[in-house]
Amino acid sequence: MSPLECKNLPFRTTQRGGEVEGFSDCFHSGEIVGFCDDRDFGSLLNILGMIERPTSGGLSVLGENVLEMQENEAWQLRDRAFGYLFTHPHLLPTFTVAENVAMPFFRICGKREDLASERTSEVLLFTGIRHLCGTLVGNLDEPTRWLVALARAIVHRPPLLVAISPPSPDLLPLVRTLADTEGMAILWSGEKNHLLPFADRILDGGFSPRLAP
Repeated sequence: MSPLECKNLPFRTTQRGGEVEGFSDCFHSGEIVGFCDDRDFGSLLNILGMIERPTSGGLSVLGENVLEMQENEAWQLRDRAFGYLFTHPHLLPTFTVAENVAMPFFRICGKREDLASERTSEVLLFTGIRHLCGTLVGNLDEPTRWLVALARAIVHRPPLLVAISPPSPDLLPLVRTLADTEGMAILWSGEKNHLLPFADRILDGGFSPRLAP
């Protein structure tokens, strides 16, 4: 089962002057799919990542039909299924690196401090910043803040990562490792030349749908 499938989703694009009907695709575990920034895919990624609710079409996340869900059920599924990166790291500068990373784990996975500490340590080691766990985020440079943002996005082991134009292509080698070793499905919008070495396929306006049988 693919963790994310969609059929005939409408989405807004400023480039094409309105709504475009009929985006269909299937996103597989362990796959990085690139969305070229110059095609204005932000609205589509908001829908695919359950940030916006689709008005029509079909969207299946972890085998569940999103359009048939109540709002609270959709929120719970979104928390469980997705990690996110945006155009800003959205970290709390007066909190430490470890505190910023651990917060989603507590919210989504419960209040087991031992498990949160263990998992936080794992993702900080993966991103190469475990030595900074007690450092206030406000004292970090911008590239390191993006490493913290990535660690926070994956701390709860989401099967899907949606990255909407993060200005940090240096994260892509780590993201490739996540796809290869953790089987995470990754949807990443960015510049095509940054995506080419890492993405399994790239959508740049000439959609290449791949639906499950």
